[in-house]
Amino acid sequence: MQICGAMKCLRIAVVPVISIVIGIPAVASAQAQANPSTAPAAPPVQLQTYTASDQSASVGVPAGWKVYGAAQTNIELTGPQGEVVNLGQGFVAHNGTFQLGQAGPDGSNMSMPYSAKLSDKLTMVLQQRAKLNGNPVPQIKFLYGAPLQSLPAGFQCGVFVIAVSGTATPGDAMGIFCSLPEDSEQFFKNFLTIGSAPTALAPKDAPTVAAIINSYNVPSAWLQKKFALFTAPAAAAPNQGPGDPAETEMYLRAMQEQQNVIDHGASCVDAGLVGPSSFGQAVGCGYLSF
Repeated sequence: MQICGAMKCLRIAVVPVISIVIGIPAVASAQAQANPSTAPAAPPVQLQTYTASDQSASVGVPAGWKVYGAAQTNIELTGPQGEVVNLGQGFVAHNGTFQLGQAGPDGSNMSMPYSAKLSDKLTMVLQQRAKLNGNPVPQIKFLYGAPLQSLPAGFQCGVFVIAVSGTATPGDAMGIFCSLPEDSEQFFKNFLTIGSAPTALAPKDAPTVAAIINSYNVPSAWLQKKFALFTAPAAAAPNQGPGDPAETEMYLRAMQEQQNVIDHGASCVDAGLVGPSSFGQAVGCGYLSF
């Protein structure tokens, strides 16, 4: 069962000139009907399937790339020119004030406000990850974002393209970020799938990174563990609540149903790069207003 099938639009999500911050209202369905760009499609990327030893996930690996970590649904890859792809990395947060470099209570990775915008949560996660790993704290600039809608209660997910500076090698990155429901003890899980490349290489590498992300696959049994609450309910009824099979299936189905919204965002990325190809696209992507 694919968790990132709706991510195929990222094959053309190179650095756009539009900026839509994750967390804003969804694009209207009428806008989603904007005509697609006439830009030629990139040739398919050849991938060799790699499966984690614990059978928790699999991914397609391009020639010249290496897997340097794979366990508990998280797979990490590196490319030959400094590219990095991290799939399904989890962060447990506790509702509270964000304190850079400080872990949260009871084994959680951090504290941050549960009510924060999805874009702000992603920024805090990226900065905390760098700090805890002893790396320079990155500065994040959102270049593109599209929220996923019709998700189960408490779920927030969005696709993004960002520029990262303040690091040894500035780069651009794209991926999907999800923040899950808060449990009874105010813990909530966050999951990040992200691919990055040095800025100068990002446009050329975007199709390869997108193909890797799109090939990421997690079995349903592992998805149920992944989405389960951090603090188990005291007396949970069977087959009820976030993380049960029905909830997981609803989550995956909702992601697939957002293809029109995401394709609209990809169309606008193309418009930003080569100019709108039609009047409808120009209106739908904000080039014209009335």
